[in-house]
Amino acid sequence: MIDRGAPPLRLMNARERRRYMLGYWRTAVPALSVLVLLWVMTAPLLLPVPVFPQLGLLGIFVWATFQPGLMPPWLAFLLGFVADLLFSQPIGVNATLFAATAAFVRVFEARYGHHAHGFDWGIASLVVVVSSLFGAQLMALAARPVPLGPLFWQVLTSIIAYPLVVWLCAAIQRRAFGPGGPR
Repeated sequence: MIDRGAPPLRLMNARERRRYMLGYWRTAVPALSVLVLLWVMTAPLLLPVPVFPQLGLLGIFVWATFQPGLMPPWLAFLLGFVADLLFSQPIGVNATLFAATAAFVRVFEARYGHHAHGFDWGIASLVVVVSSLFGAQLMALAARPVPLGPLFWQVLTSIIAYPLVVWLCAAIQRRAFGPGGPR
């Protein structure tokens, strides 16, 4: 079966092929921005407790809300796998949480559609709380229990950081896709 949506590559000259292939770089923007957020989470903090917000989880939530086609659960799973490796956690903890978050957002958005920023902030807060508690249970199953004190502070800073992550992802989306969305 022939794809009638795009001309075959063999019929294009080198310049047209290059422009056609480079046109797809935008599809990697959400994943790359989540990777940058995960990298930011590795920054050293000069505080006695681990209070860094869960920027990767928030990035998954925001991109699954903004561009659900560009943040499917399987991609969120792979990004969670990278987070597990980056943070030296048992393999599968963040992968499970990230994939579940992306799947939840897809189902939620299909059911309730577009809504106000405050409502999204509330849902993101709920997702952060539930994923933190579920992640703590997964870590306990892996014989690496997480104390609830630092977990509480991480949840609190994650809820506070949500508007910043939304602003960052929205700026990236406007820059990469323009006002009309993905092309």
